[in-house]
Amino acid sequence: MAARLSRGLLQANCRRIGGLSLRATPRIAIASSSASTGFLARRNVRNTAPWTSRVPQVNFARYAHTDSGPSEEPQAAIPSVVEVKGNPVTEKHWTSQELPTVDPLIEPQTIHHFIELLASGVLPNGKRTDLPLLNRDEIDLFMAPSTQWAPAPFNKSDLPAIYNMMSRILSVESNALCQVGFNIHTVKNRLWEGLVPVSAGRWLEKDLNNPAHFDIAHEYLTSVIAVFEYLNIGPLRNKMRDSFNRMSDDLQDMQDALNARRKAQDPSLPEINLPALWMEFFHAKYEVMTSTSHSWVMARLSEMRERLVNDLMALSPDDTDSPEFKKFTERWQALISVGSMADLNIWMFMDGYNGYQAPSEVVGGLHQPDLRNIDVNSELNNLMWERLRQRIEAQDEAAKVQGPEVKNLEPARRERISVTTEVQDELRTKIRGASPPQPPSAVPWIQLVLRGQQSVLRQPESERSKYGFGLAIYRSAYDMSDEQWETLRRDVEAHLSAWGNGVPGADEVKPLFKLHWFDCKDLGVDTKDPSAVVEAAKKHFQEIRSSGGYERKIDGSAFLLVDPWTVASYTNKDAAPLATEPGNLPGDFQPHVLAIDADFKPRDTPETEKNDESAKSETDADANKQPQPAEYQGHVRIQGNLVWSELYPLLSSKSAELEHLWPLARDHPEKVYTGLTVPSQVAPWKEHNSLKSFMADGFTDFLKKKDPKAAETLERMRKSGTTSL
Repeated sequence: MAARLSRGLLQANCRRIGGLSLRATPRIAIASSSASTGFLARRNVRNTAPWTSRVPQVNFARYAHTDSGPSEEPQAAIPSVVEVKGNPVTEKHWTSQELPTVDPLIEPQTIHHFIELLASGVLPNGKRTDLPLLNRDEIDLFMAPSTQWAPAPFNKSDLPAIYNMMSRILSVESNALCQVGFNIHTVKNRLWEGLVPVSAGRWLEKDLNNPAHFDIAHEYLTSVIAVFEYLNIGPLRNKMRDSFNRMSDDLQDMQDALNARRKAQDPSLPEINLPALWMEFFHAKYEVMTSTSHSWVMARLSEMRERLVNDLMALSPDDTDSPEFKKFTERWQALISVGSMADLNIWMFMDGYNGYQAPSEVVGGLHQPDLRNIDVNSELNNLMWERLRQRIEAQDEAAKVQGPEVKNLEPARRERISVTTEVQDELRTKIRGASPPQPPSAVPWIQLVLRGQQSVLRQPESERSKYGFGLAIYRSAYDMSDEQWETLRRDVEAHLSAWGNGVPGADEVKPLFKLHWFDCKDLGVDTKDPSAVVEAAKKHFQEIRSSGGYERKIDGSAFLLVDPWTVASYTNKDAAPLATEPGNLPGDFQPHVLAIDADFKPRDTPETEKNDESAKSETDADANKQPQPAEYQGHVRIQGNLVWSELYPLLSSKSAELEHLWPLARDHPEKVYTGLTVPSQVAPWKEHNSLKSFMADGFTDFLKKKDPKAAETLERMRKSGTTSL
């Protein structure tokens, strides 16, 4: 099963990288019995930018050799960390791996981004390489076997270089896959692309600095640490290194062939050094990944500490036995632990990577040869108590002059509390260096869009209108006047634009994004039939995304729909109480739109399997009334203000597709994607859903007696997730 699963993964991703567009296509597999069927390749749609910020397309289907027979290789060929418990600080994430996922340790889209570097010369950290780059025709050769273009003796490979590199990441034989929980994989996927779990603006929207939401905020921080724990498990770290080195060898072969071709065609051209570019690229990627992750954790820690201290100041200094003070002490200690764990765990070491030369000094996140020898807990305690003793002695001396009450005033109390953070900051310099790398001025996906825009501006003015950065959006709700619709449309556009606070580079890129509106009435479909509307919109979208008017203006993998549910979310305030229920975050209950997968096709289930599943479900129905998770049906509701800030970058960076947002939305009371989730955030959702399901089951049983056909329709809608019941 593992071999077949891996081959399916490889085929889908080779088609995806073969397209080399800014579109998202399949990239992970859910480790279940159905995964062995492989993956449906998605349509390779074109990029929106000129060639200097993109690379060409090729069909890899003929190179994806498959074996339709059963595999004798056991699933155990793919190692698993699902049973790992992790550190006590991160244990909640390790014990919440409810959806095991086959994770390529090196994300497949990395190869696509490397090819972009060969064309643009811009590294993930925003800097430019000094090494020679490739010409456009040479970029094309990555998608062709060397037998078709390379001079002898370098013309021996029947497979494109891209396919060889992808196989180093995705085949079981490459030993570069691991089974891990979807929760950990998803955070890893974001961090790999220089994204953070929650932007600074969304953090405030969710009110995560509020002590009432401390557990959720704490889990967001520790989710980052869990990812680096995962990637730094010894055998897995070695697998990543070995995969990198094998791809470096592939690039060496490609380099030799390209240089021979250059010498034959134009001896004046400089020799290229692909392994050196590969090393420079990966070093910059790891730098962005670690610096962004660590900086984000430190910034959120600082905010949470400030809020905790402010609340402490409202307590009497003598009230140290109160429950409030004890809770403060527990939470303060928890934040100290998070800070120490972040300093010690957010690293991506490159020792043993081909071409890597270790620096002489410490480089935060990348190089610290003495890390294992640093006893942070011991040093922190020793320094903290010594520093606290000095501070108390100084305050005692001041009290002799100003009076004893001065020690209980807020400034003196804050001064004593600050000792811990001061000592941690000092130790951080020792651990991570005096000048650790800083996050880039614009996150990588925004850099990509801005480079695309620069390429557009270099086009003749008559050609510029053919390019853009947008999404298609359809209207399918009509129970309103024209005036009401225009108001709603403005509200939707404003909400979709309400993002970017704390996102580096957002202000530069926001004016470039555009919604392209279409009306479902113009498609000749019954707008009262939701399924017909979706199919008609999908058919129309599939036509326009390849048309001259839109092929370089819109993302081709997904589009948006404003349906009656969307209208209700923007106009009906009845959902507001959910945001105020205990345990729920206010930022998780906002208006939403429907995002639709343009190429989704339901999985065909053999009739015998359907019958077996039906019989099993009937047998289990009375024994276990727990609701089963709804299956992905080709669409996900997403909060409006996450469309440009999360959906678009995930699709444009090719790091995920719409299907991978569904597991994060299916437990929400309204089945809405609200961003990455953590266990304590989802717990009240599940309680709410269990109660709602219990009530809905009773109603469905009643309906079966009164109107069996309506009951059947309702059950089908509940299973598909098209109703929140």
